[in-house]
Amino acid sequence: MAMSDRISHPIQGRLIDTARLGLITIAWFAALVTVLFGESARSLTEVGIYCFILFAICTLPRLRRDSLIILTVLAVLTLMLLPTTPDLDALMGAVEYVLIFAALLPTMALVKATAMTMPSVQTSQANLGALPPEALAGGFQLTGHFFGGIINTGTFAILSAVLPPESPETDRRAAAEAAIRGMVTSAAWSPFFVGFAVGQSFVEPQYAWMAIGFGVITATLFTAISLPAINRNFSLQQLRLALLCLRPVASRLAFVFVCVIGAALLFELTALAAVVSAMPWLVGLQMLRNRDKAGRILGQTKTALNNIADDVIVISAAMMVAFLVNSYNNINEIMQAVYPDMLPGWVALMSTPLLVTLASVVGVHPVITSTALLTIFSGGGADVHPALLVQAHLIGWGTGTMSSVASLSVISCAGLYNVPTHKLVFGHNMMIAFIYAIGGGLLLSLINFLIW
Repeated sequence: MAMSDRISHPIQGRLIDTARLGLITIAWFAALVTVLFGESARSLTEVGIYCFILFAICTLPRLRRDSLIILTVLAVLTLMLLPTTPDLDALMGAVEYVLIFAALLPTMALVKATAMTMPSVQTSQANLGALPPEALAGGFQLTGHFFGGIINTGTFAILSAVLPPESPETDRRAAAEAAIRGMVTSAAWSPFFVGFAVGQSFVEPQYAWMAIGFGVITATLFTAISLPAINRNFSLQQLRLALLCLRPVASRLAFVFVCVIGAALLFELTALAAVVSAMPWLVGLQMLRNRDKAGRILGQTKTALNNIADDVIVISAAMMVAFLVNSYNNINEIMQAVYPDMLPGWVALMSTPLLVTLASVVGVHPVITSTALLTIFSGGGADVHPALLVQAHLIGWGTGTMSSVASLSVISCAGLYNVPTHKLVFGHNMMIAFIYAIGGGLLLSLINFLIW
């Protein structure tokens, strides 16, 4: 290879990265304007659609192997579930439908970058580091849970900095497992997870909000039971110390949720649209108050936008499959051929979290299993309350990422805590994930029996 060819490749790579960044930023802005102004901003919406398509084209050659596997599985599912090849109009409609996901993930990257610069977050981090050793695992789980509800996997970077790198492997492994348990189970109630965005697309908006209420119940019960069950020396004093670590950020977390819910009520938005529309304004306000940190926040967001390209494509592809299947409305015909009667609610509520967990253990991403199950059970496929079905999906999303070889949470913690991935996958959290999936399914089945 000539010297000029070797030099041109890095230059071309940087040009493509710059183009992708510009395209996803335009799509992000277009999705935000579409949420706020609807059809009155139709021309900008179309610009966003075409920019998102170009972004996908530029990203496809650079996808990771696991992302390509997921896309292949989704393509096979599409061929199996659709009665015919979608025409161009159907495909364009699907792209427009998923445009909001081009806004959600960048918005969360912006929120994560902002949170990492906030003194209150750093104070909580310091308080956590001052906990006695016997209270550390419980503190990691609780802090991971509440931080995870806002910044998702960004929680792991904050918590890992607390633990000295020379700590014994048993301590690092226990801390990593606790951080994962706390973070992933916040998916049960937080609208800031992609899992919630996936679930809410299958039900009416009011049921999505109800699912958050049920999620508070299931997450609280899981935390209340798991803390003393896993930590032998657990005590109420340890719980008090762990909760004190959250005091510096408690008011700010509450303020964020009030703003998101307020935006949803005031503008009649879905939870996903409320997050996308409210959070950039809150971040902008934070940067105005702390102008010296604005450059750092924008720089970290720029880096994150390049890193999350795979996630944007995979999630968007999964939701396009769901959109197309629902548009052709042939899933009911398939189910009628398999089972002519409506499925009992308990079947949907038990099988959704359990199957998502089982599939995740062998490397199948929850977005594949959940999309298929929600497509089957929603819209009258099962005798189940829609909010409970979404909650079953959210429990599965959490348990599916708690102990999986394909879990970004597990992979991130393996690196941050210097613990072999297989020890996190096949450790304590695997058994806990299945207990949570089964217990959560039983609880939701009971609630469904009482109210539906």
